[in-house]
Amino acid sequence: MSSQQLRITLAGSEHVVEAGTTAGAALDEQPGSGLNVIAARVNGELRDLAYQLADGDLIEPVDIASEDGRYILRHSAAHVMAQAVQELYPQAKLGIGPPVENGFYYDFDVDRPFTPEDLKAIEARMRQIVRQASGSPGGWSPMSRRVGSLPPSRTSWS
Repeated sequence: MSSQQLRITLAGSEHVVEAGTTAGAALDEQPGSGLNVIAARVNGELRDLAYQLADGDLIEPVDIASEDGRYILRHSAAHVMAQAVQELYPQAKLGIGPPVENGFYYDFDVDRPFTPEDLKAIEARMRQIVRQASGSPGGWSPMSRRVGSLPPSRTSWS
């Protein structure tokens, strides 16, 4: 094994991968799992699929139908909804938007309550955002996660 390779454990067996391999790429190497993977558990911690692995990591897939998978999906959907609302209604101020047991919600400070037509427009814009993130007309692919300090993030997202 060269210094450019890592030993990881996946599906109970050791694998050798190139340095720089992501959790998603490692999980893609596991054919026939029957899972719809949304994230990875690396050494017991939830990580996104772009997480770069280190030597000795233990990787497990997180299925979208699992409790953790549903939480991640709902959390991401809340962010997509906030983006859609801010694009369609720039004056809207964001409140909180956590995932909850049966879905997610977001509090918005707006001049008037959203109408059924507004909600349809928000949903349509959400679908466009997801399609743009996936790079395909009708498909879905992982969305990227950005982490930053509060002041630059606030500027970037407001």
